[in-house]
Amino acid sequence: MRQTGGTGTSKASGVLRQFAAATSASLTVMITGCWLGWPSPSIRKLEYNQTDIVVDSSQISWIVAAMDAGNVVSPIPSGFMMDLVGRKLVLVFAGILFFATWVLAGIAASPELLYLARFLAGFGKGITFTVAPMYLGEIASVQIRGALSTMFAGLLWAGTMFEFAIGPYVSFKLLSVLSGIIPVVFFCSFIFMPDSPYYLLMRKRDEDAKSALEWLRKAKQSKNTEASVISATEKELKEMKASVEEEMAHKGRFYDLLSTPGNRRATLIVMVISAFQRLCGISPLLAYSSTTLPPHEGIIGPAEIIIVFGCILTVSNFIATPLVDRLGRRPLLLFSGAGCGVVTGISAIFYYLDRETDVDVSSYIWVPYFCLLCFGVTHSMGIGVIPHTLMAELFPTNVKSFAAAIASIMFALSSFLVNKLYTTVETNIGVYANFVFFSINGLLCTIFTYFFIFETKGRSFGEIQRFLRRSNSIIDVKPM
Repeated sequence: MRQTGGTGTSKASGVLRQFAAATSASLTVMITGCWLGWPSPSIRKLEYNQTDIVVDSSQISWIVAAMDAGNVVSPIPSGFMMDLVGRKLVLVFAGILFFATWVLAGIAASPELLYLARFLAGFGKGITFTVAPMYLGEIASVQIRGALSTMFAGLLWAGTMFEFAIGPYVSFKLLSVLSGIIPVVFFCSFIFMPDSPYYLLMRKRDEDAKSALEWLRKAKQSKNTEASVISATEKELKEMKASVEEEMAHKGRFYDLLSTPGNRRATLIVMVISAFQRLCGISPLLAYSSTTLPPHEGIIGPAEIIIVFGCILTVSNFIATPLVDRLGRRPLLLFSGAGCGVVTGISAIFYYLDRETDVDVSSYIWVPYFCLLCFGVTHSMGIGVIPHTLMAELFPTNVKSFAAAIASIMFALSSFLVNKLYTTVETNIGVYANFVFFSINGLLCTIFTYFFIFETKGRSFGEIQRFLRRSNSIIDVKPM
């Protein structure tokens, strides 16, 4: 009985260490979330001349979209660098860069400096979206890999909620100062964490990989360590090494993402689902909801509902964390895509009736508010978290960095598209047209998930690769 208890304690401690390393790395994602949430309170201050910076509507749209422009630039070099110098060092660089962006935002006296701050924040976002999911997937044991991967989106929304919650109530410059504290916390915590064992094995640093894995699993030899824990860790290290050696036998290239049927299927799945994550509308809803929602007299107005929206995004993600490994990736994606499509479709009907017709909808002013909150739940429970999990799971080691880079670019291009065109479509057609577009993409996401995405819950990286390779066609990947 004592031995069993010791084994359980060691395993629990190992899980806590993995969560500690994942949380620390994901602080870069939280900083990205801060920059995603920053436009919502800041645009109102810029529009109502509550800062020293004078801007017009066109400049505001570029301030919002500049982050996505920067995001397009960095994923490919980040993919190369994380294989050259390691996942850890690249993330440390991103943290330093993020600190500089908040300094720029704090001292900005013109739109040009805000363009630069947002562009560099997008550059950091590209690094984070490329490297962080890889790091989280590679440090995690199979049993909790899905849960750790969902921390990516959890802290992303936590950062967004941070901006929503304090942004409306502090000055423009003070918001930058408070946001700049998070990169400092990241640096002070992450500098002590191990690098990915997979990366260390790729660089032939077997002893370092062993030490990193022993720390992550709390299996370093000692009087209090159970032999079964040590044995399991040694077995996992051997499997990692065999997998890395097999996959690195031929050096990966971008071309390899399309050179084999298995990689083509993985690329199709991850690129399309990554695009749907943004085309469903999350980016413009984060940036523009405070100015799009109809005025409402009472306790809850646009500024307050955005705070609730941020809370729901965060809480729903952490609810999804255990569900990803219990229910599976595919059921949550089906629920999420359908839910996003329905609630944005209802919002489209409301905005059309309210702003394009003479129909009196004053009694239903709560509808877009309610739909925004429902969108937060449905998006966070699936499409908001699972693309990052699939990206870390579906590709062999020798092309993971390239896949992560392309996925990050897909996120950025999709987000840039909807953010930059949102105000143009609203002005020339009507805001309802944006929500029609979001609704169509949510429903298309559901259809794509049903026909193309297979379940990866409980499968090792090797099992996933074998399954992808033995499917006979691109659409033959959907076991029930």
